[in-house]
Amino acid sequence: MGKSDSIRCFIAVEIPTRIQALILEVQRTLQDKISGVTWTKSGNHHLTLKFLGEVEQQQILRIKDVLSSIATNSVQFSIEIGGLGVFPNWKRPRVLWIGFKQGNDKIRALSTSINKGMEGLDYPIDTRFRPHLTLARFKKHVNVPNSSELLNEFETLTNSTFLIDEFALVKSELHPNGAIYTPINTFRLC
Repeated sequence: MGKSDSIRCFIAVEIPTRIQALILEVQRTLQDKISGVTWTKSGNHHLTLKFLGEVEQQQILRIKDVLSSIATNSVQFSIEIGGLGVFPNWKRPRVLWIGFKQGNDKIRALSTSINKGMEGLDYPIDTRFRPHLTLARFKKHVNVPNSSELLNEFETLTNSTFLIDEFALVKSELHPNGAIYTPINTFRLC
């Protein structure tokens, strides 16, 4: 099977425009405080529930069937963004992210359901899932100044609650100017 017969995909919650704008404000504030990073483009923020990687075209229909079943058995819920963090740690940051103050358990439960469903299609279970939205990727090792101050500044954000009522199977195309994400299918929660 050649590379042209497969597409790179993941399963994610798309972030509403209002929340994308709020995240952009956070990024603009942080740009003066953190250097040596590549900022996630506005509109490219999403809450990844499961990364699938290269998927063969004929597998897509089976994935859609599993995801449709999971959505039918899942209930809509609200989440609230807030609180900064890094992967893997503040001493050697690689990814800067914003987390969730409300809804983490429900996000994890949805991710677990998706992982179990995808395991039936031979995708490994991701045991390291941590709900987050990527703000930036560090280009090299840098010391993040006043990390505790940064944490406190963005712990609570006004008007940052939103409803998760669907998730999507998303195609990811890597380009020199950044990734392009295109929803293949969306799945409504009950």
